[in-house]
Formats: sequence, C-alpha cells, structure tokens
Amino acid sequence: MILPLLGILTKYLVDFLSAKRDELNSKTENETAQKYTTMIFDTITKCVIATNQTYVDSLKEQGAFDAEA
Repeated sequence: MILPLLGILTKYLVDFLSAKRDELNSKTENETAQKYTTMIFDTITKCVIATNQTYVDSLKEQGAFDAEA
C-alpha cells in the first residue's frame, strides 16, 4: 500500500517544486538567480524521480510489481 503512494507523492512533489520554481522566478528579474534557481529545482526533481524509480525497478526485479502491489 505504501509503494503506490510513493508514485502519487512523487507526482505531487514534482508539481509543487515546479510551481515554487515558477513563483520564485517570477518575483525576480535577475537572470543569474533565475538560472540557478531553475538548475537547483531541476536537480531536486530529477533526484526525487530517480529515487522513486529505484523502488519501482526493485519491485520489478523481485517480480512483485503487479496490479495488486
């Protein structure tokens, strides 16, 4: 039951981070700050997705990734 929730949580976390990035970038006109803000949020998003995918791959290798899981 926890594993499907990880997928849902990941989606919401990525959406939340994207919204915060857009909000921060709209508040500043400094292009350098916008560039680094975007880089930081993209890195965090990729890490969250990679971590989530690690759990999915682990389940697939165990043969436990089915409709019930």
